[in-house]
Amino acid sequence: MRNKTSGFTLIELMIAMIVAGIGILAVSWILLLNQSSWKEGNTKLELQRDTYLAMLKIEYELRLASLDDVTTSDSTLVIDTNGKKFFLQSDDLLFQSSSDSPWEVVVEGDTGTDFDADISNDVNVVNINFTLVRGNLESFMTTSVMPRN
Repeated sequence: MRNKTSGFTLIELMIAMIVAGIGILAVSWILLLNQSSWKEGNTKLELQRDTYLAMLKIEYELRLASLDDVTTSDSTLVIDTNGKKFFLQSDDLLFQSSSDSPWEVVVEGDTGTDFDADISNDVNVVNINFTLVRGNLESFMTTSVMPRN
């Protein structure tokens, strides 16, 4: 008479569980790595979008003004038609549509945001440099606008 026992031994079960655990850990690690890369890419995209939208707002307001109405100083761009102002305050770019209207936040920056406007009278152009910094990410955009005469 033969004694037939079927099934797996304890060693075989332990090896199968270890192999399955390693497989699950590898798949989890890959998914977490992809998720962090996606979040970083999304943050970069938002930063570039905010920088672009701020430049569009500045360009729009400048195109409606004449060059004689535009003055610049430290982190401030003043367009004298209706008293419009762009102003950098504690790393936020602010806009005021008239001297008695409240300030509107154009774009919020976290650290190191820089806004610089310079008038080039010889070619009647306003040069604008805008750097938006959030955490360790930075987006830089420059443009030249020729206000109407």
